[in-house]
Amino acid sequence: MSIRRMTLGAGYRYLMSSVARADEANRAAGLTAYYAMTGTPPGWFLGAGLAGLGADEGVQAGSLVSEAQLWRMLGMLQDPVTGQQLGRPPTGAGMVFVDHLGRVRRARASVAGFDLTFSVPKSVSVAWALADDPTRARIHAAHRRALQAVIGYAESQVFATRTGHAGAVSEDVRGVVATAFDHWDSRAGDPQLHTHVVVLNRVQSAMDGKWRTLDSKALFRAVVGLSELYNGLLADELTRDLGWAWVPQKRARSAEPKWEVDGVSRELREEFSQRSSVIERAKDELVEAFIASRGGQPTAREIITLRQQATLATREAKQFKPLAELIHGWRDRASEFVGDDEQPWVARLAGRQAQKLVTAHDLEDRILADAASLVLAKVADKRATFTRANLLAEAHRQLHGVRFATPADRIDVGERTATLAAERAVMLTPVEALYAPSYLRRPDGSSMLRARNSEIFATAELLDAEGRLLIAGQASDAPAVTMPVANRLGRMVVPGQQHVLSAEQAHAVAAVVTSGRRLDVLVGAAGTGKSTTMAGLRAAWEAEHGPWSVVGLAPSAAAADVLADAVGVPTENTSKWISENRSLPEREARLREYAARLSNAYPSPATRQLQLAARAELAAYRRWALRSGQLVIVDEASMAATKDLDHITAAATAAGAKVLLVGDWAQLSPVQAGGAFKLLVDSAGSDVATLYDVRRFRDKWEREATLRLRVGDGTVAGEYVSHGRVESGQRGDMLDLLFEAWLTDRLAGRASLMAAADADTVDELNARAHAWRVRAGEVAPEGVRCGDGTVIGVGDVVVTRLNLRALTTGHGWVKNGDDWVVTATGDEGSLRVTRPGGSAAVVLPADYVRDHVELGYASTAHRAQGRTVDTAHAYVNATTLREPLYVMASRGRESNRLYVDTAHEPDSATAHGEVESEEPVQVLQNVIATSGVDLAAHAVRGEEQARARRPWWAMAEPTSARHDTETQMSRGSLLRTSPPSTS
Repeated sequence: MSIRRMTLGAGYRYLMSSVARADEANRAAGLTAYYAMTGTPPGWFLGAGLAGLGADEGVQAGSLVSEAQLWRMLGMLQDPVTGQQLGRPPTGAGMVFVDHLGRVRRARASVAGFDLTFSVPKSVSVAWALADDPTRARIHAAHRRALQAVIGYAESQVFATRTGHAGAVSEDVRGVVATAFDHWDSRAGDPQLHTHVVVLNRVQSAMDGKWRTLDSKALFRAVVGLSELYNGLLADELTRDLGWAWVPQKRARSAEPKWEVDGVSRELREEFSQRSSVIERAKDELVEAFIASRGGQPTAREIITLRQQATLATREAKQFKPLAELIHGWRDRASEFVGDDEQPWVARLAGRQAQKLVTAHDLEDRILADAASLVLAKVADKRATFTRANLLAEAHRQLHGVRFATPADRIDVGERTATLAAERAVMLTPVEALYAPSYLRRPDGSSMLRARNSEIFATAELLDAEGRLLIAGQASDAPAVTMPVANRLGRMVVPGQQHVLSAEQAHAVAAVVTSGRRLDVLVGAAGTGKSTTMAGLRAAWEAEHGPWSVVGLAPSAAAADVLADAVGVPTENTSKWISENRSLPEREARLREYAARLSNAYPSPATRQLQLAARAELAAYRRWALRSGQLVIVDEASMAATKDLDHITAAATAAGAKVLLVGDWAQLSPVQAGGAFKLLVDSAGSDVATLYDVRRFRDKWEREATLRLRVGDGTVAGEYVSHGRVESGQRGDMLDLLFEAWLTDRLAGRASLMAAADADTVDELNARAHAWRVRAGEVAPEGVRCGDGTVIGVGDVVVTRLNLRALTTGHGWVKNGDDWVVTATGDEGSLRVTRPGGSAAVVLPADYVRDHVELGYASTAHRAQGRTVDTAHAYVNATTLREPLYVMASRGRESNRLYVDTAHEPDSATAHGEVESEEPVQVLQNVIATSGVDLAAHAVRGEEQARARRPWWAMAEPTSARHDTETQMSRGSLLRTSPPSTS
């Protein structure tokens, strides 16, 4: 399930344009009536909120929505029956206002509703497309039942409205007003059974019946859980009705499987998963014609013009095909995989389910305990803090392999599992700390001053780890450097460098090496010279404690290599070091065993072999053990998991060593639960060693701009626009411009980077680069097909995505994040690769290539962190967060350009046609205002406690005025009321 905001009028024409007209068929004939019709069925009403429409006479659920009714809802936020305004009148997109600087600005249109698009898994769409009419109707009915169950569940547990000061009161609603539109295919013409459920952005409060705005935060918080619930309910429905079984399928970039119908092959699913749209195919044809007529490639600007021509051409030619015609084409495409007997093939999918249908009564809490522990472990591994909504989403994800007898059974078991998981965690939100009078309590007794399922949790294990780190950060009994050595820092030449430390860098080094802190931090914004400073740290520390007294660690193997080059000491990635460090007790036991055996051994070849084995074991022990006086530098520490930092610090403390965390809290968080780096920075206050002087960028304005971006100053968006660093437009145009700019830089000999925050965009940029190089004769057109369908040929640049120490190249080995050039392909799917500019080669086995190799022309923001290039080109859309933007906008020395998608579409396969565009500055400002940093549990608990100490009447005053018993109370009497202590 995906979600889209719908502004006034947005999506209205698209939803109505595909609907078959009333005079084309007898609507009472049901779904089969639309088999031969041009278009899709009309929309239908659903939701318990329908009862409040039509002057309280209500609208019948399942009744058809007319064009006029849909326009009243999405265009005017009115009652679709009476035309009466529901709640506040909306603001239109055409309105303008003058801001505080005197500029004329366009007002943002009101949100009219939310499109919850329920799309069945690809295997279900394929089976639906190839089935006979009765089976197709049963599949469609199962899909409808599942989505209706989800909406019903959300009405009781998710949908709400907010009142009071800053929306502090979360009120239950009487239900939602929604319309549903069934569609058959994706934009690429593949079978894609999906339903757009448009939920009106007006709901009736359960307290006073007034129409108010829907609480969108609560809805977005629950989207993942609702999506997982729908997937499970749909599978249950199809198993109960058709006897289908389900199997987990591995996904390219996720550890979580995707469940598909057993018997629908991967090859068949991929045949009906075309990514290119009609417009893209038309554009490609125009590009080919351009090349043929002019003898050269079009520029990016010319490609944009060609895409515009393709858009107009496809729009004029577009006709909604009857379902019968679509099915005929799909059966032709499927014949290669299932033969000409598609309907018997679908029939053979039945009867594979051997598992008993489970009821809620079958599963007692003691049975669910293991599932709850697994849910908690998986959620807590990814997040330092989490809500019950997170636990509920994971619970439904873990229950996908179980088939339930009824929707109520699945919902009940999911809720109980999430509750059991929450009981095993520590709630950071104070329990009922907010005093609330009776009228601000729900029927179940919970306070309306807190949204449902919004309580925040953490594990005791993580809280304990953070606590130990905080103690270590305050302890001052670690080894240090004496003042005579520290006094020479300003004149010290950095190893491997041709210059001395700057005054700021020397001051930071002195602060770290003389502090005596057991756990220290060094903060530096992007481009402030952290690598040079760390080299200075090594020189100062070794001057006091001798050679090899500095150990380097980093969260990834690639980052460890960067640290090794910068500092000149042996480095390792944290997970490998921790794994080996934990094995030290076993190594100690083996060393004692060797010593015992050698103490009574006579000189012999066997004794010699025993001595060699003992020496190797001792060398390994010394490599992974720390000793007194050492300095452990953890680079990119903001990306290090809290539990990893805890283990490293504990090991260093036990050995009498010091740990230094180096990084930037404003950059990316770890994949696992993190936030410890910023927690330590905040706890140290003004004592933190910090680098402020940005040195990387050629232009002075950009140095200052990145610092403003770093701290969330949205006004800096205008700086990037005014200096010509921003391109804006639709996604395809932006990717064309980005790619051409990157290619121009590369051909000019510049080190250049293409980057995006999401993997799908990186894939598209990689595909553009691969196709261009094939056309240019630089890459072989044929090659090895990877697991994601990408074809890799000789000459391609690829990246490996999994550490594999068994594959060595000279002095190195295959690491996650390494770049390679393909020199040969094997018939069985292997690749022979070399490092760029190097001669060391390695053969990557076919299974490794299939699962862990990708094209390497573009980079995700995570892989880009720590890199420095001449120019960087970054794709930005409405879902980008501040931290990835900051990383991508700070890689290039000469320039960093942003390509802003002003018409972002979250799900292109089920898109609404044209998407309303925003101003690029507005998109950037929203991105800069939205942080995705992982906050430590201690920090979140402090925020929750502070929020709970706010007096309830300061938040709920507007709500209290609606209640007769409370309006009789004067403001003075409220102030004289003493609520229970929240201390």
